[in-house]
Amino acid sequence: MTTPANAPHVVQVDLDERAFLFPAGKSVSQLILTASGDTVSIDLTFPFNQTRLPPRLVVLDVEDAAVLARCLTMAVYLARTQHAITETMHITIDVLANGYRLQFGDLHKPLELMLGTACIWRVCQGFLRVVDVISPVESH
Repeated sequence: MTTPANAPHVVQVDLDERAFLFPAGKSVSQLILTASGDTVSIDLTFPFNQTRLPPRLVVLDVEDAAVLARCLTMAVYLARTQHAITETMHITIDVLANGYRLQFGDLHKPLELMLGTACIWRVCQGFLRVVDVISPVESH
């Protein structure tokens, strides 16, 4: 069975028990990366959500998603804070004693996604995989 070239491509990344979203105070069980057209949507799955928080974290264009994938991988390899900054995106990746903090948006009212060390390589692989799907094909 073949899928149309413009069909969304979904990468689901299972997280561990040390993944949280703040300031909402939600446990996060899965990161869902959806490539559609030239954008990547980042959605979260919550094991509990009585407050009905929307699952959408952010939507990035292909260039921003590629920058984020590279900065996240570099943060893990170098064990240093990285900043994924473009004209339309500002994400800080902090290396912490027990994991990583991805801080999205305004510094005065940020969204913070906390990720444990056990799942960080799966998250890096997921971002790289979804960027690979929507990136332009390079000629030989």
